[in-house]
Amino acid sequence: MNKKGVSLLIAIVIIIAAVVFNKVISASKEKSAKELEASKGLLVNVVYPQKETIENHYQGTGKLRAVDRFEIVAQVDGQLLSSARKFKEGKSYRKGELMLEIDHQEYKMNLLAQKSEFVTLATSILPDLKSDYPDSYPLWRQYISSIEMDKKLPVIPEAKSEQEQFYLSGKGILSKYYSVKSGEEKFVKYTIRAPFTGVVTSVDAEAGKAVRSGSALGTMISTASYDLEVTIPLANMDQIKVGTEAVLKSSDIRGQWMGKVVRISGDIDEQSQSVKVFIRVSGSELKEGMYLNAQIDQKPLENAMRIPRKMVDNNNRIYIVEDNQLKLVQVAVITKQSDYAIIKSLDEGTAVLATVIKSAYDGMPVRVND
Repeated sequence: MNKKGVSLLIAIVIIIAAVVFNKVISASKEKSAKELEASKGLLVNVVYPQKETIENHYQGTGKLRAVDRFEIVAQVDGQLLSSARKFKEGKSYRKGELMLEIDHQEYKMNLLAQKSEFVTLATSILPDLKSDYPDSYPLWRQYISSIEMDKKLPVIPEAKSEQEQFYLSGKGILSKYYSVKSGEEKFVKYTIRAPFTGVVTSVDAEAGKAVRSGSALGTMISTASYDLEVTIPLANMDQIKVGTEAVLKSSDIRGQWMGKVVRISGDIDEQSQSVKVFIRVSGSELKEGMYLNAQIDQKPLENAMRIPRKMVDNNNRIYIVEDNQLKLVQVAVITKQSDYAIIKSLDEGTAVLATVIKSAYDGMPVRVND
C-alpha cells in the first residue's frame, strides 16, 4: 500500500472515532440530564379544590327560526296581476291584506254562467214544489229571491222528507248546487291574502308572469315569535322540561330575552347522546337566522369542586400530586362550565395538577411550585 492509501485510511479511522466519541459524550450528557431531572423532578403548579355550592346552568347556542312560516304557492293557473309589483322581499303585510292576485276574469264569467244555470234550474222546479211539496215551496221561492250573482250562493233549504230529497237529486239541483260551490271555493284561490301579520323573506313572483297550480311564489314568516333550537347533553336533561325558563343573549347586539322551553325532541342523537330542545322567544330586535346563546339555570350543585377543565382527560381522570409524584385518579365529572369541570369523589385539600404535561405518566417525579 502506498503512502497515499495509508493516509486516506488513517483519515477515515479518525473521522469514525470522532463520530463515535461525540455520540458517547451526547448520550452521557442526556443520561446525566435525565438522572438530574429524575432526582429533582419537574416544577409544576397545583390547585387545592374545596367543596362548595356551585351555581349550575347549561349554556348552548342555536339559530332562531320563525314559529309561523307560510310557503306561498299558486293553487290555480293564470297570470299574475300588478299587485305582484309590491310583493318584494322585506315587504310587511297585515293579516288578511291582499298580497297577490291571479287574473280571474275568464274563470269568473264561467262561474257566473254556472250560477245562472243553477238559478234557472231551481226556478223550474217551483211549480212541482208548490203542488207536491207545499211546505217547501215558500222556502225555495224565498231562497231563489235571495241569490245575488256577485255573492256566494246561500245554503239551500233542507229537504223535509226523503222523497223530497230524491226529487231534488233527480232534478239535478243538488249536483248543480255543489258544482257552483266548488267553483266558488276555487275562485277564492285567485286572490292570495296574508295568513298572518308578517314579512316576506323570499320572492319568486313578477307581475305578468304566468303561473301554474303548484308554482312557488315566495315565503312569508311571522315576526311575532321564534323558536331557538339548542342541543343539550342527555346528562343535563333531568331538570329540563316544557315550561323551563331560559335567558337568551346575542354576541352581536345588546340585550337579553326571556324564553321558555316549548318542545323537547322525543329521540336522542346516538353519536353525541344529546337531545334537541326548542325555546320560544319574542322580541322586536330578533330576526330569523340570528344565533343566540341560551342559559338554562338548574339546581345548584352542593359539595362539589371546581378544577381546570383542561386537566380532565377523555376518561374523566386527573393527575394529583402525592409525595412529589404524579398519580392518575378517576373522578366523577358532574358537568363542565366554561373553563372549569365540576367534580365530586375527591378529598378536600388534594393537590391537583394544574400544569399541562404532554408526557405525564403515573409515578412521574415532580416538584410543586410554592
